[in-house]
Parts: sequence; structure tokens; C-alpha cells
Amino acid sequence: MKKYLFILITMVFMLAGCGTSNKSSGTVEKSKKNQEDTGILAKIKEDGVINIGIEGVYPPFNYFDKDNKLIGFDVDIANEITKRMGVKPNYVPTPWDTIIGGLLTKKYDIILSSMAITDERKQKVDFTEPYYHTGAQLFINKENKDIKDPEKDIKGKKIGVAIGTTFEEKATELGANVITYKSDLLTFQDLANKRVDGVLTDKAVGARLIKEQNYPFKFVGDMILKDAAGIALNKNEEALKAEINKHLKAMMDDGTYAEISKKWFGEDIR
Repeated sequence: MKKYLFILITMVFMLAGCGTSNKSSGTVEKSKKNQEDTGILAKIKEDGVINIGIEGVYPPFNYFDKDNKLIGFDVDIANEITKRMGVKPNYVPTPWDTIIGGLLTKKYDIILSSMAITDERKQKVDFTEPYYHTGAQLFINKENKDIKDPEKDIKGKKIGVAIGTTFEEKATELGANVITYKSDLLTFQDLANKRVDGVLTDKAVGARLIKEQNYPFKFVGDMILKDAAGIALNKNEEALKAEINKHLKAMMDDGTYAEISKKWFGEDIR
């Protein structure tokens, strides 16, 4: 009897041990899966959609054409990255002065809208590797004879800039009477109407607007600010950042990036 009791007790402990082992194994597997699914990347891939904050009024980088279709360099870059990720892009047009706030409140997953990488912005959001480099140029009316050196001659002058940009910071630093606008389209309209003495914006953007609208403007001096543009995302989204950087690098290596860049600018602007 004692012998059978001993065997019974032994079997109970063996079964308990097996249950513990299975439970432990299941916990490890669940923990491993949770680690893999950490961050927004897993949800993006599960849903098959990535939400992208974009301004939509910054030609030739991102803007709506006459058919109200969102186009531009940024859009082509985003479409290629998302294609390689195996997901579809959902663009969320957002005013520039609220675009970071929209990311922080998770209205979208990333911002791909020609955002310059700055120390101030890096305190709030994270950035991928730069996807292009650009510079700030001062534009004035052709008849303007007062401004010859943008770094010296704009002190006290009315200079139009898009609000919340590095151009606004630079114009303020140089002592200009800074007038802020919702977009570069509006700054150029006011320059045409002589409500401002000049506009400080991206050189490629300014050149495109002058060509498209036939504005009687010219640029003066050299570029006074050089920026690297990155794709912004929320802090601690390391998996998503690594995924985007991987595809961005592959695009640059295989010639796709250069093809897109030359389509819009005639040169590689990386």
C-alpha cells in the first residue's frame, strides 16, 4: 500500500512539474512575441497601413495638383518606402504649425514633410537618417536695390517666412522684422504685393514658385542656412525607425532615390 501511495505521489509531482514547464515555456514564448511586437511597427504591418502627416502646400516637395491629387518629391519617397514595407500610405494633410503636435497625439505614425532636423525638435520627436539636404535662400523683388547681402541687409526689414520653420528662426536671428504665414505660397503672394521686403525659404521651393507663377523675383547672396531633412516619428519607436532607414538606404543604393530626385530637381539632393 505504501509502495502504491509513493508511486501516486511521485506521479502527482511529475505531472505538476510538467505543467510548470509548459506554463514556463508558454510564458517565454509570449514574452518573446511581446518583444517582437513592441512599438507601432507591429500595428502598422497588421493593419497594412501607415498614417503619414504631411503639409501639402510645399511645392515641389508636397502639394496638391489641379486635380486635387497629392504629389511631390516627399510623396514619391513615401510611396516607395511604404511599398517596400508592404503597407499602404494614408496621408493626413496638416498645417505646419500643428504638425508635430499631431504626431505627439498619434494622429499619424510619422511625419514625412521636408522637416529639418534640429536640436529643438529632437527634444520632442525622433528622426530617421536624413533623406535630403537643402538650404535657405532669400528672395526679393527684382527692383529691390536695398538688399544685397541677406546676412547683413535684412535687419529691420519685413521678411516673410512660413511659421514654425528654421527659416523663421534664422530671420529672427539676423534681426529681421519677421512676418509669419501658414505657407510659402502666402509669403510669395505678399512679396508680389510688396507687403514684405523679402521671403526666406528653401531655394528649390522658391525657384519652383517663381517658375510656376512667373513672379518677378530674384534671389540674393548665397544660401544662409543648410538643413538636413528627416522623417519624424515618436520617441522610442526604434523598430519603425530601423525599418524606414533600411528601406531608405536600399533606395539610395539601388538608384531609385536618384531617379525620384532627378524627376523633381534635375539632380540628386541627398
